[in-house]
Amino acid sequence: ALLAVLKAGAAYLPVDPEYPAERIAYMLRDASPALLLTVSDCADQLPEPDGTPRLVLDTEPITGRLDRYEAGDLQDVERTAPLRVDHPAYVIYTSGSTGRPKGVVVTHRGLPSFAAAERSRFFVAPRSRVLQCASSSFDAAVLEVCMALVHGGALVVPPPGPLAGEDLVEVLRGYQVTHALIPPAALAGIPPADLPEFHTLVVGGEACSAELVAQWAPGRRMVNAYGPTESTVMATTSTPLVPGAGAPPIGRPVRNTTVLVLDEALRPVPPGVVGELYIAGAGLARGYLGRPGLTADRFVAHPYGAPGQRMYRTGDLAKWRADGNLEYAGRADDQVKLRGFRIEPGEIEAVLTRHPDVSGAVVVVREDQPGRRYLVGYVVCADGTLPETSALGKHVGAALPDYMVPSVFVRLDRLPLTANGKLDTSALPAPRRSDGPGRAPATRREEILRGLFQQVLGLDEVGLDESFFELGGDSIVSIQLVSAARKAGLALTPRDVFRHNTVETLAAVATEAAGADREPARTRHDGVGRLATTPIIEWQRERGGPVERFSQVMLLRVPPRLGLDRLTAALQQVLDHHDALRMRWTPGADGDWALHVPEPGSVDARQVVTRVDISHLEPDDDALRPVYEAQREEALAGLRPAEGRMMRAVWLDAGDDRPGRLLLVLHHFVVDGVSWRILVPDLMAAWQSGSDGSAPLEPVGTSLRCWSERLHTEARSAERLAELPLWQEMTRGPDRLLGSRPLDPARDTTATARSLTRVLEPEQTEPLLTTVPAVFHATVNDALLTALALAVADWRRRGGGGEDTAVLLDLEGHGREEFAPDIDLSRTVGWFTTVFPVRLDPGRAVEGDWRTGSTAGEALKRVKEQLRRLPDNGLGYGLLRRLNPETAPVLAAGRTPQISFNYLGRFAAPAGTETSPAEWTADSLGDVLTAGSDADLPLAHAVELNVLTQDGPHGPRLVATWSWADGLLSEPRVRDLAETWFTALDALSALVLRTDTGGWTPSDLSLVSLSQAEIDLLESDWRNP
Repeated sequence: ALLAVLKAGAAYLPVDPEYPAERIAYMLRDASPALLLTVSDCADQLPEPDGTPRLVLDTEPITGRLDRYEAGDLQDVERTAPLRVDHPAYVIYTSGSTGRPKGVVVTHRGLPSFAAAERSRFFVAPRSRVLQCASSSFDAAVLEVCMALVHGGALVVPPPGPLAGEDLVEVLRGYQVTHALIPPAALAGIPPADLPEFHTLVVGGEACSAELVAQWAPGRRMVNAYGPTESTVMATTSTPLVPGAGAPPIGRPVRNTTVLVLDEALRPVPPGVVGELYIAGAGLARGYLGRPGLTADRFVAHPYGAPGQRMYRTGDLAKWRADGNLEYAGRADDQVKLRGFRIEPGEIEAVLTRHPDVSGAVVVVREDQPGRRYLVGYVVCADGTLPETSALGKHVGAALPDYMVPSVFVRLDRLPLTANGKLDTSALPAPRRSDGPGRAPATRREEILRGLFQQVLGLDEVGLDESFFELGGDSIVSIQLVSAARKAGLALTPRDVFRHNTVETLAAVATEAAGADREPARTRHDGVGRLATTPIIEWQRERGGPVERFSQVMLLRVPPRLGLDRLTAALQQVLDHHDALRMRWTPGADGDWALHVPEPGSVDARQVVTRVDISHLEPDDDALRPVYEAQREEALAGLRPAEGRMMRAVWLDAGDDRPGRLLLVLHHFVVDGVSWRILVPDLMAAWQSGSDGSAPLEPVGTSLRCWSERLHTEARSAERLAELPLWQEMTRGPDRLLGSRPLDPARDTTATARSLTRVLEPEQTEPLLTTVPAVFHATVNDALLTALALAVADWRRRGGGGEDTAVLLDLEGHGREEFAPDIDLSRTVGWFTTVFPVRLDPGRAVEGDWRTGSTAGEALKRVKEQLRRLPDNGLGYGLLRRLNPETAPVLAAGRTPQISFNYLGRFAAPAGTETSPAEWTADSLGDVLTAGSDADLPLAHAVELNVLTQDGPHGPRLVATWSWADGLLSEPRVRDLAETWFTALDALSALVLRTDTGGWTPSDLSLVSLSQAEIDLLESDWRNP
């Protein structure tokens, strides 16, 4: 029937009767065929087509009529119209990204070139016996039919039923098959066998491993073929594969076919660089049946071809090898994203199959519980026994970055396959746990990590399968968790926390800290010497003005009898351990700055610490506050960054029977919000070890000096240069003045700044840290910034500032983006902050009733997607703007944001009890973290918002400090903005009480191409079945 349709001049549509009835019905409705050909065994099982005539070929009188026809080829005069090469030959349905199959219309034009390539590259001849292994609904069946019949060979049609494993071996041997196309997934399940007649093996349909080549290439011709349905089955083939040559290439294009590897701007990429694969030539399909929009999207104009020539955008990634062969690099849409990291599962699978006990593997991202996405490795083991999970994890971790190590490994007897012989991912089982939710810790590591989750998040109970981030954690707190784990004897990285965000999965990948095999290599003094300037230091230099008092300040409650000698020894140990604390700053006559870190011991702690006796004062805040403020001013005046005096410590000694206070003033060049979470525990540990400072402190991973050098190299990388258009776009649009005039560095200085602090109570704060991010699959920052964008746009509109809903902000981040696997900044002290512009547009929700309706949720989804566009949380902007002389002037020409936002994360407030606060925690006399600066330092922004979460005995509170230039804005205007922001935060918190809000956004669903409207529609259907 297939051949008859082709010879008659029509196009055939193959329909596998084993397909579900619903899919068959869809294909028949969508294709609207002129005639349905079938046989009696299938006819009763087929759905009734709407108006399509049906011809049952094995019934009378049809069989009698067929017997009377002549056997010769048809001529054009016998056809209803002449047959031409551009007429359709067949329509084959392939899966669509939205679940709706699409019919590919393939013409006769590419078939001659395709058949010629089979003869020349597969060495098919009249005596060849070609196995029909593929379903007729799969275009591999076209390859098999043409390979046999066009060249005079025999087509071996096996008995019905699955063709895999031992059954496939029996067919190959029993029918003396010489040529077969077998997908790698099916090939991996075939046991070793003696097949002397099996001369030519073609693999295709998915990536083939070097291990399969080593097993199957000896003694036969093994060829790797590549080609999507849209290019007449086959676009490239390799030469015969040789064992030991690494990953097999997909070869060179077949006759009358052109392949191109292009970047996002459709420019050819050089050899060795991965790009997207495009195909052009005679084999290109017409397009998708009845889908002009999709056809136009995938079949695009050929930028290097003749006028009117098209090329097909495959969605596959590839690169040219030096020898002119193409190497397949995975699917562009196979990339998955977990916590900001882009992952190619195929790369992990290739590493897993190199394990001696693993014969097959597949890696997928699962989400068996809403919001919990994790990597699962499914492995087929050579001897049926799953190796230790830790062994598999270490095996993968030895070749790939930590974030690419699967959280769970599952043993399978064989990989599930579809009817077409490809991997059936829908049949992969969910990982099973031996215990239900709420089980007790089963190992020492689980016990330790559960306690650490509770400690850093301030919770009484944590389930082993609860997400760190849904419990209120963030990227800054994850760094605290890593440090606490190391102190408890477990080695983790911040990336481990993002990838394996539950106690259970983290415990599976944690290693003993003593092993130190996860620590980046570091020499004893690689942090000593000239320090290359960093983007944030350059930002401060360009700001201008004095910086001697530019600092951060913290006041700690400390034990009685702290002891001056013991405190000095502890400070000396901390100064020697953390390089940044010894930094020297030298301003040059030309305006440039030089930074240098001298050897440990170069800063004498005895010159840093001062004792002040306050034992005669009443133990209340009113009596202590004047002393604290005076000592704070004196300590700020004692900072001398040019002399290396970056730290001052003042012990307010309340006597032997009362807790004292420790005032720490550090120059901002050497400290940031994360650094305090390292310094305070280290200082406490050093003090507790005694006056000799003998207790070793936790080791530092990547030094500040190494990090700064890596940044300069990274600033010139191709990946960062590719970000330039994004950052230009951020600062290109309009940004109306907030106040009466632009910011003036001569007039608007720290001395003229005003500030306002507002506190959100625990019952309002708690949802913003937990349920709101969980419901929207977002972060705390996403929620805070959405509320700020809503508030600023609403505030501007009410103040006559126009209807523009977009808000241009300078966003500050912690900056500890570990963009390479050997970087570990979890224990490094310094100023790592990033400052980058972002234009956030909450949309027309600003004009709607966002205070009480669901439009605030729509705004959150929009802002979340806008933030997800930023690679490495904005790190690249500072690199291109401050460290690359070629791109710096381009970005300097953009607009400067008038508003800045900085979320400092969570801080432990005074713990213990209300009457007896815990030691070595922030004292209520001062704010958790305050800033010091020189009076003449120019303000960087018209309005700055600094936010932190303060954990306390009654729960977390959000503390927001607004600072502004007094000459630009009045206090009532700023207070109005602050109140509007809190109103927006309450609106977001209220959303979690609704059943019609929350859900996914496109960045959460990287495996499919869905718009927000399509996602919302699907979720609405699920909520209201």
